Amino acid sequence: MRGTSWVRAAKLMGIALVLLALPVLGACGGGGGGVEPTPTAAPQVDEFEVVQDAVADYLADKADGKNGGNLPATDLYALLNDGDDDNDPYIVSVRKAEDYANGHIPGAVNIAFGELTTLPKGEDILAYCYTGQSASMATAVLGTLGYDVQNLLHGMSSWTTDAAVYVSRFDAAAAQSDYDVETTANDATETYDYPEIDNTAASSDAAILEAAAKGVTPKYITASDLYGFINDGDDDTTPFIIDMRSGTDYSAGHVPGAVNIGIGSLADNLDKLPTDKTVVVYCYTGHTAAQATAVLNMLGYDAKSLKFGFCSWSSTATKCFDASTVTGYPTTTE
Repeated sequence: MRGTSWVRAAKLMGIALVLLALPVLGACGGGGGGVEPTPTAAPQVDEFEVVQDAVADYLADKADGKNGGNLPATDLYALLNDGDDDNDPYIVSVRKAEDYANGHIPGAVNIAFGELTTLPKGEDILAYCYTGQSASMATAVLGTLGYDVQNLLHGMSSWTTDAAVYVSRFDAAAAQSDYDVETTANDATETYDYPEIDNTAASSDAAILEAAAKGVTPKYITASDLYGFINDGDDDTTPFIIDMRSGTDYSAGHVPGAVNIGIGSLADNLDKLPTDKTVVVYCYTGHTAAQATAVLNMLGYDAKSLKFGFCSWSSTATKCFDASTVTGYPTTTE
C-alpha cells in the first residue's frame, strides 16, 4: 500500500507541474497551443473632413454675426473706457515685435502669427495688425479652433494718426490702380476633388485642427501681380479668382475672370475650387477675403488674399479705408 500511495502522489505532482507550466509555455509561444490576439487597426481619420466641418461651423457663426466680425476702433475704445474691466477683450497684436514696442493699444499682448494656438481659451479675443488683413486671417484661424474672436477693422491704421506707430495703411494715391473690370458674370461649372491633408499622425479632432492652424501664414498678392498673371498669355499661371462682394457690386464691375462666391457660401462650394491653381480671394478692403484665405489654407488650398481688396484694383471701389475718419486714440510703449 505504501508503494501504491507513493506512485499515486508522484503522478499527481507531475500533473500539477504540467498545469503550472502551461501558462508559461503559452506566453512564450511554445507548445503550439498559444493563440495571439489579432491587433485592432487604428481607425483612419480623414483630416480634410475634420477641418472642413470646423470651417463650416465657423463660417456659419460668422454669417450669423456670432463670431469673427470686425470691430471698429470707436467701439473698442468705448469698451476699454466704460469703467467695466470685465467687458474688456483680450487684445492681441500680431504685428512685428519692434512695431509693437514702438506703440500699441493699451493692454495688448504681442505674439507671432505662428503662436496663435497658445492663446488662452475662454477669453473674448480682439486681434489687430496694421491694416486689418493679417489679423483677419488670425481671426479665422482662431475662430475655426473654437475661440471667440473679433478683428479690429482696418487695424492700427484706424486707431492712431501717428505714422510712426501705424507704420502702414491703405493710401489710394499710392495703392489704388485703375485696371479694367468686366461686368459679365463668370460661373464655376467644373468640379474638383478636395485636397488631401496630412499634417499630423494624431487622430483627435483637436490635434488635427491645431496642426492645420499651425500651417497657416499670411499670404497676399498685389493688384499689379494679379494683373500680370491675368494678362501674361499663359492660362496655366492664371489664378482662380473669387470675388466675395455682394452680387450687386460684382455685377457692377469685377476683376476679369472672377466668380462671385460669398463668405457664407464658401463651405458649400469647395468642390468648385481647383487644387492645381492658386486661388486668389478679394472683397472690398481685404478683411473678409483674408478670413476666406486662411480657412482655405487650413483646408490645403494654395490661397492668397488680394492686398487691400478691390480697393487696390479699381478707382470705382467702395468702402475703402479713409484716413480722414480716424479719431486718433492713445497708444503705449509699456
